[in-house]
Order: sequence, then structure tokens, then C-alpha cells
Amino acid sequence: MENINKKNFNFYNQIGIDTFQSLAQTGGFNTFVDLEIAYRYIQPSENIVEIGAGYGRCLDFLFEKKHAGKIVAVEQSPVLCKYLREKYLNGVQVIEGDIYNISFENQIDTALWMWSGIIDFSVEEQAAVVKHLFQVLSAKGKLFIDIPRIGIKTIADHIDQQRIKLTTDFGEIECYIPLSSEMKEYADQAGFSRVDEINYETATDKKRTMYILMK
Repeated sequence: MENINKKNFNFYNQIGIDTFQSLAQTGGFNTFVDLEIAYRYIQPSENIVEIGAGYGRCLDFLFEKKHAGKIVAVEQSPVLCKYLREKYLNGVQVIEGDIYNISFENQIDTALWMWSGIIDFSVEEQAAVVKHLFQVLSAKGKLFIDIPRIGIKTIADHIDQQRIKLTTDFGEIECYIPLSSEMKEYADQAGFSRVDEINYETATDKKRTMYILMK
């Protein structure tokens, strides 16, 4: 299996918090439009895991909502994990590591894989992680996956409508944007019973698609 996520690791370990936050603002994610959509499906008492927690954008939103359930942040960058632990102290369980190999002490009701997190993985990796997340979710669990809308130009270099490459001072990342049919195939192979698809735009007019996979 091609491990694109491993290739992209250095980018996220070197990017820096200020740059990360600036990219969120450029993309219009600082207004939490994606998370407001997702939260309509989430109960206040649900246990939530965020995959690729970065600088804590989703965590900030959950605290703003006064979310009552347990919150877990998974992040493989040691630099970002250190920042998250210092920022949230005892309010969040921060787990450093690759989502492939992580299990959870408590039952997980909702998994948030937002802001294009899945596209840092190859097709094979994407299918494998969706399958793993199905296995760790509760009986009525939900997985939220947010990606750029297929066919819409992003800030990266487009090799084609699905494969993109972004080159910065912090390194280069390769990405793969799954088609709707591929997302539904991942869900079906993993065992999810339903997939909702929502198209929306961010505050800076970035066109996005959110998939909600439900057991």
C-alpha cells in the first residue's frame, strides 16, 4: 500500500501554528461553517474523536458549544501534540500517533475528519482508515469527512481533478480527492449503512463536500 500520509508528515510537523491558522482563515474555516453543519447531527453528550487535530480548530468549536461528551484529539505530529496538550490541559485527551493503529479507552460516538484530512492519504489508505473507524465507533456511530468539491480548483497544483500537489516553504504534500462513488464504496466496504452528502461553501467561497457516514 502506498503510504502518502507518511510522505506528508514533515509538512505538518514543520508548518507552525500561525501558518496553520492563516490557512484556515484563507480557506474560510475559521468561521466553523463546516462544523456548524456537522453539529446538527451530534448530540451534546456524545464522545467525539477528531482525526488530525492540528492546532485545535475543531476543539475550539466544541468548547464554544460547551460540548459535554468526552473529546479526544488524534495527531501524529509531536510538535502539534505538544501545543494541544499545553493549550487544552485536562480538557482534551491528546493521542499522538497514526490513526491506523489507535484504539480508544471509551466508546466513540462521532469521528470528525475535517478540513480535507482524508485527502492526505492514498486510495488504499483512505479505505483502510474508514474501515478502522467503523470498528471503533459505537453501534450508532457517525463519521464526518470533509473534502474539496470535485472539479473545483484549490490553492494546490492540480495534476487532474483528483490528484493535487502543494509545494510550500514547509515541504510538499501529495493529495488524492475521492469521488462520491469512492466515498460510498469505502463506506459500504467498511459496513456503514448510510451516507449523506452535503455541498456547502466556506466564508471565502471555497466549495466543499461533507460526507456523513452512519452505522
